[in-house]
Amino acid sequence: MISNILVATDGSETAGRAVELAANLAARLDVPMTVGHVLQHGARAEELNRMAEAEHMVRYTATEARLDIADIPSNMDALFTGTLSGADKERALAVMGEEIAARAARRAKEIGAKDVSTRVVNGDYDEGILEMAKDVGADMIVVGQRGLGKLRRIVQGSVSQKVNQQAECTVVTVR
Repeated sequence: MISNILVATDGSETAGRAVELAANLAARLDVPMTVGHVLQHGARAEELNRMAEAEHMVRYTATEARLDIADIPSNMDALFTGTLSGADKERALAVMGEEIAARAARRAKEIGAKDVSTRVVNGDYDEGILEMAKDVGADMIVVGQRGLGKLRRIVQGSVSQKVNQQAECTVVTVR
């Protein structure tokens, strides 16, 4: 039986569907749920743009991280290719990751999940998700599937594929 669910989110639409499924399951089974996010250190700005609601997240991140930016950029590309120092970029990523997890947790509670916690870790996507699952004692992982394109998926595999292959518990992949 399922007793603890981990849902991984990157703030994308597909991850949102994964959060909704996990929250519904957690509510119906009356089990705890952890919303996890892996910080995107080294991620390209284009990937960060896809990751979250860029315009809203950039303004929130710049404000919360107390970044010294004269004009708040309009998207992730402008935020991370501008004049920010390495330390400011790291701080911005941490704030963004915490907010992505917090928003997903709020959504899960709105759906009816009662016991919802968040966890944010550094690392590769798949390894970070697997580490969180082990740390929280999850016996189910819910992840969203993001299309990479046929060639890229063949060469490097997707995060959901890697998690599915390496997890020691049930994995549900949401499209």
